[in-house]
Amino acid sequence: MQTKYSLSVIVPVYNEAALVFPSTAVIDDFCAQHFRDYEVLIIESGSTDETGKKCDEVARDRSHVRVIHEGARNGFGSAVRLGYRAATKDLILLTTLDLPFSLDSTLVALPHLESCDYVVSYRSADTRKWTRRIQSFVYNTLVTRVLGIRVRHVNSGFKLLRQSMVRDMPIESNGWFVDAEVLFRLHQEGFTFVEIPVALIDRAQGRSSIGAFAFLKVLAELLRFELKTVLRRHRSTLKR
Repeated sequence: MQTKYSLSVIVPVYNEAALVFPSTAVIDDFCAQHFRDYEVLIIESGSTDETGKKCDEVARDRSHVRVIHEGARNGFGSAVRLGYRAATKDLILLTTLDLPFSLDSTLVALPHLESCDYVVSYRSADTRKWTRRIQSFVYNTLVTRVLGIRVRHVNSGFKLLRQSMVRDMPIESNGWFVDAEVLFRLHQEGFTFVEIPVALIDRAQGRSSIGAFAFLKVLAELLRFELKTVLRRHRSTLKR
């Protein structure tokens, strides 16, 4: 059975040559089975291996796959922003080639869109190393308290969004803070959401592009974003 919605799957990619063909096949085949109208947008960000070439090859083989070459590694948030602006379908699903969650979660989320604006997830299972889990806990606690976002796991990967809500969103983050920024802006606009449990699937192939200092960088992004937000509110108050 196919849904009435159309879907854009955005896939940021950097140095994932080994996963381009198998993972794109999984995504494309899933969409073909459940969506009459869909697109798979690969945002390739200046890879230094064979990734860019393989992305072009898979797009030639699969008609629903489109590749956008960013030309440089500008950060995960930059790729997300580019994907949001290029998407043309009703709904947007963001994933990566290591497929950190089951795509079947989309089928669980779809019925909720009859009563809310978007669907996010919380981790029902997390098999990562304890250090990563602690970092996520600290980050999630800080983000929810500083920005007032009322979700269980800010950086839980699965999110099903309406394209109309994010197409022109003024996203500032170029890094991993982008998840929190998008949720903050959706919250500010008053959009309604539902949370569903989604198990995290830890990477089994390839190498993560998240560096050792990513946690510190994303905390710095949080502080900069909050400072800018406070300053904007202050200026707005002075103008009144």
